[in-house]
Amino acid sequence: MSGVNAIVDQMRGQLQSVANIVRIRVLGANNERLDFLMDSFYKLSPPQRTAAFSGLIAVVGFFVFGAVILYFSQVSRLRSELNESFDALHEMQTLKTEYQNEQKHYDKLFEQISRKTGDLRPKPFFEKIANEQGVQIEGGLTETRVPLPPENPLSEKMQEVRVEMRLNNISIPRLLTFLVEVEKANNFVRVQDLEIKSRFGTRLYFDSKLKARAYSVSR
Repeated sequence: MSGVNAIVDQMRGQLQSVANIVRIRVLGANNERLDFLMDSFYKLSPPQRTAAFSGLIAVVGFFVFGAVILYFSQVSRLRSELNESFDALHEMQTLKTEYQNEQKHYDKLFEQISRKTGDLRPKPFFEKIANEQGVQIEGGLTETRVPLPPENPLSEKMQEVRVEMRLNNISIPRLLTFLVEVEKANNFVRVQDLEIKSRFGTRLYFDSKLKARAYSVSR
């Protein structure tokens, strides 16, 4: 409120300066115009003096009333603008705190993903699990890196890795075990799509096409 009072005092000083300028222009620098008016006033007859005096009071009252109304309206407007400014400042500080909290969450999330995917190499990763589970990857695997959607907050620092491979002549239990081990590795690798086709002449083994998704830190 001290800031408001200071501004109000400043406005009062400006109004006084304006009043002095008006006084000088109306009455003259040495009140010579006032002296002329007084002389003219005393030369009037009593009824004319009464009428002139009443008119003068009415004019002065009008200007005083207008000045008071103008003064308080300006002060009220100024206080309203200051209150709005303080509210906006408070809101900005609140938003800044919320942004800092969200930034901490984002940095923590990126650190977790980066720690678990930073050393991930899709081909050695899948080949290692396939060898451990006795699974044969037919024709190797294909790896494609694509940008994340712009609305994803990680799009500037990470990209998506899509992996495709074929696992032919494999039983359903062994295939399921392979998929479980892939997702259990805790490298944010997830099975995205799986196609299974039967093989001619057998009901125990199948041909499958697997699509998986992983993430990589942009270099």
